[in-house]
Amino acid sequence: MFIRFTLAVLMMLSANVTAKPDVLLWCLDHVPQRQHYEAGKAPYGPMVSLMQDLARRLELQLSYTLPTPANRCLQQLEQGEVDIVASLLYSSEREQRFYLFPFDIARSESWFIHKDYSVNTNMMHRVTLVKGLIYSEALAENYKKAGYQVNLAANMDDALTALFFRDTDIVVGPEHITQALIARNARYKDMLMLAPQSQQPVIEAHVAISKTGRYADQHQAFRQALQQIRQEGKYRFYN
Repeated sequence: MFIRFTLAVLMMLSANVTAKPDVLLWCLDHVPQRQHYEAGKAPYGPMVSLMQDLARRLELQLSYTLPTPANRCLQQLEQGEVDIVASLLYSSEREQRFYLFPFDIARSESWFIHKDYSVNTNMMHRVTLVKGLIYSEALAENYKKAGYQVNLAANMDDALTALFFRDTDIVVGPEHITQALIARNARYKDMLMLAPQSQQPVIEAHVAISKTGRYADQHQAFRQALQQIRQEGKYRFYN
């Protein structure tokens, strides 16, 4: 009897030692300079390092989806198909469905200008937004209230073409992705540029988990871990 009891205890201890941590499934896309996702390779980059750090602090094992657009990631998060999504802007509608944890300054709405345009000396800007991009709540309305003329381009290529030909003054888009598009186009790369940092909007980026997801009851632990990571200042996403 004693031997059987001892064996049972040893088996339980062994199971505890070999038990794998729960998986934290992150839905992400290939975003140059933040997270690189190449075929046949594990994702890498500063955002990946931060998310791995977060998972370690929560004693979870980080796993990844295939490259997935942000809109689809949000659908999967709400449906419980993934556990976490990063680099989101705040909106009241999102806050109803997700726990949102700020972790960094967002540059999803960076201003791009023609090299010969001065933001300081021109106040009645012609601003172009891009259809399909996710902007913060009421951005277009706020621009209009400021006296800007707001236009909508079908895609980023059309927006940058308008900027190149001076048919618009400012294109608003995600900093890293837009910079990569400009750098790949020989016509644009010496003519289109990021507006000075002093003229860029200041908004926050968030990590999100679903309020109905399997980690919802751990939302305070997620928030505290991300606050600690941010305070430590280990990860830099922009130059």
